[in-house]
Amino acid sequence: MRNAHPFYGNILAFLRTRLLGAVLMPALIGAAFVVRRGACQWLRFVLIVIGLAAAELLNLLGSDYRMFRNPDRKEPQLPGNPVFPPEHLPASRIPLILAPVALIGLAVMLYFTITVGIGVLVFMLAAGLIGALYVFSPFRYAFLYTAFIPPLISGGVYLAMTGRLEGPAFAAGLPITLISLAVIVGYRLMYEQTGPERRRSRAVVLALYFLAGINVVLYVPAGIYPLAGLAAVVPIASFLWLVGMVSAREKKDPVPATALGVMMHTTTCLAIAAALLFG
Repeated sequence: MRNAHPFYGNILAFLRTRLLGAVLMPALIGAAFVVRRGACQWLRFVLIVIGLAAAELLNLLGSDYRMFRNPDRKEPQLPGNPVFPPEHLPASRIPLILAPVALIGLAVMLYFTITVGIGVLVFMLAAGLIGALYVFSPFRYAFLYTAFIPPLISGGVYLAMTGRLEGPAFAAGLPITLISLAVIVGYRLMYEQTGPERRRSRAVVLALYFLAGINVVLYVPAGIYPLAGLAAVVPIASFLWLVGMVSAREKKDPVPATALGVMMHTTTCLAIAAALLFG
């Protein structure tokens, strides 16, 4: 996909494939939830980050390899893919990277399965299944399931660090699911459509972002977020306004609106984590 907006493209590429924000940002929410409950297992958190990074790289590199094997497959490619420039890592050699990355992820999974229990394995396998749906897309709209990763990660991190299942730890990631879903619907559906269909998809995208803000607000009286959690409404509202303007103006290139959505994802995760830590 040719990007006419290099500023947005560079930001999107960094957040997706250098920061690995899709998995590491929700992990911060889970870790902050642990600290708020009076526990601190930072060595375990480092191992969790390594495992999550390995899993996300498997998804991203697997997607690159699939596109290499099926060049005629019609699917939008966002900045950040390929993960490594072809001159540094030819697509034909990606399996050589996938194997050691998979071994690292497997080692982390085994460690937590042994030290915490089979419950961790269940959630890791669920996340792995969602990743496989993203890479292979075995049925229509299978890619939408990746939006459910944030609650699995926030709750799974809490489980891995404490050994306890806590519903609120999973619920804490739900606003991020709504943001993720809006991002995916935007670049995978809205920018593939025209006319009334595009207008309907755009309305769905903006509504999902709005619902994420409502979700944050409702979580404060519910006790899932402290009062300081209301600060997370600021990035949601700000980027919602920007996405609305950009998506109305730019009807062909999905990168600007997608980059703004991913920036909302990152900043909202950081705001929620900070509120849980310091609120």
